[in-house]
Amino acid sequence: MDIETDRLIAALTDAEPVTLGVWKCVRGLLDGWPTVVVRTNQGMANAAAATALAIARFSPCAVFSQGTAGGHDPALHAGDLVIGARCVNMGAVCAPFAPAGAGVDLHAWRPLGLERASTAPGDGPKDTVFPADAGLLAAARAAARSWPGRVVEGVLGSADQWNNELDRIALLHETLGTSAEEMETAAAAQICLSHGIPFLGVRVLSNSAVHDEPFDPGTAAACQDFVRAVLRCFHER
Repeated sequence: MDIETDRLIAALTDAEPVTLGVWKCVRGLLDGWPTVVVRTNQGMANAAAATALAIARFSPCAVFSQGTAGGHDPALHAGDLVIGARCVNMGAVCAPFAPAGAGVDLHAWRPLGLERASTAPGDGPKDTVFPADAGLLAAARAAARSWPGRVVEGVLGSADQWNNELDRIALLHETLGTSAEEMETAAAAQICLSHGIPFLGVRVLSNSAVHDEPFDPGTAAACQDFVRAVLRCFHER
């Protein structure tokens, strides 16, 4: 969304808009380093397509997915930041056979591996979890040490979903270990993994149904500021 990218775009010097399909894209210098900010719009397909186009166009040394998220972990509240040590596609599931009339058992669903695209013949490796790049994760940890707010490492769950059923949220947290949910990170991570591009997801809790905390658009600014701090640590390494 605009609220998730405008602060980073405003911080760019020598900024110029770049045509990237139908996605808003601005490149420039962020604290002296060449940086491209893409507003992917919401959803997994948008995130994957925008990421693939950006990789092909700019050959980045690293990709970050950042923005707002809804809370899953009862220990977290709106305004807390989650470094995605791992991310998962919550919508990629395999359900076992059940006869008609047997009902739906969400506890029986298991993660479905997603194939890495490549030009090689045959099926590629299939992943159910997308880990963060070790170097980017180290940079995020370094930035977190001097951050005034709460920052935790966790699992970012992505899907074209907005879950408000507390039992469903609890089940996702229990089975997948999700700290928060959003609609883009795992899709971007999957594309980066296929290309061998270092990747990290960072999200701020903008709301939490677990604690009846409504959506706060102001939280998006903190996530952008933290990602900027992570980038400084990354470039200093």
